[in-house]
Amino acid sequence: MNATAPGTRRSVNRRTLLALLALTGAGALARPPRAAAATTATTVATAVTDTTVTTVAGQELALVGANPDFVFATNLAGTVGSGEASPVDAAYWLGVYEVTNAQYLDFADDTGEETPSYWDNGTYPEGEADHPVLQVSLDSATAYCAWLTEQAGNGGQTFRLPTEAEWENAASGPDALTYPWGDTAGTSYSDLVLISNYNYNAVCAAYELAEHGSDLATYTATGSDEYGESYPISEILSIGATGTVAGWNVTAGRTGFIYTDVYDALTATGGYTTPVTTYSGGASADGVLDLCGNCWEWTTSVITATHGGEMNTQVNAIRGGSWYANLNSCTAIYRGEGRDPSGGYPTVGFRVAATA
Repeated sequence: MNATAPGTRRSVNRRTLLALLALTGAGALARPPRAAAATTATTVATAVTDTTVTTVAGQELALVGANPDFVFATNLAGTVGSGEASPVDAAYWLGVYEVTNAQYLDFADDTGEETPSYWDNGTYPEGEADHPVLQVSLDSATAYCAWLTEQAGNGGQTFRLPTEAEWENAASGPDALTYPWGDTAGTSYSDLVLISNYNYNAVCAAYELAEHGSDLATYTATGSDEYGESYPISEILSIGATGTVAGWNVTAGRTGFIYTDVYDALTATGGYTTPVTTYSGGASADGVLDLCGNCWEWTTSVITATHGGEMNTQVNAIRGGSWYANLNSCTAIYRGEGRDPSGGYPTVGFRVAATA
């Protein structure tokens, strides 16, 4: 693979190729044609047949049982066994999938709502109809839910966003698991192949290393110790056997991957999200997908953040991790992250809930 000049070597559709990866089997880095996505969707449909699922106003919803004895697995500081009680007194519906770009476009077209900044000319990037929509504020997500309620009509569901307790109750399931599928991540990396049940920063890193490891990335962040210098991606990023990523966010000296022009190009077109039907192996007990990874999800619960740039401020809790996040953030029980409800963020999307 030949190195090429930074800023000229890639097109916005490179992420579309990654979107077709079902990183739940040995063929993780094969890149089938777009039509192969139908096979993934069929697998997902099979995975949820034993649960109660309905479709209302174009939203596929899974029924999640009440849990009046629900207790968070951790407190906001992350101490296991110190979480507070937060009873979930009634059953509720939860979106099987995160809200997609295509679904949000229907809403924006109908209401005139502002579209995300990574969209162009009022529509999402080519090939990303079934990727989660990002850069939607809590306020806009709430407006989307109100619009869905109107679409459902009389006798339909009342849509809303989930509380943090409802989110974790669905993600951990009746057995209070660490991940929606069990108590271990099941992630591995060997010979440039990543096997994972969810989309987190190793998915992006594995693709870059396998397909563009010798290509150059240039440090563009103000204040970087390497500002203006270019290095092969393989000298910036590495992945351990259990899927840990090194060189992603090196804040000391601002020399990690996220301070390069390659990363800038990714975020300008929506990041390394994947289609919401991709990770069937990551389904919850109720058949809900992407509760870990792909994008952080808004909740209506207000917390004092204990992690991230919002630390010590009052924000709305977000849960689940994202394509950008490390593996420690992408669990059913990780807490303490939040965002200002009026802002839109390149790693935050949402999932609807509805009254049962």
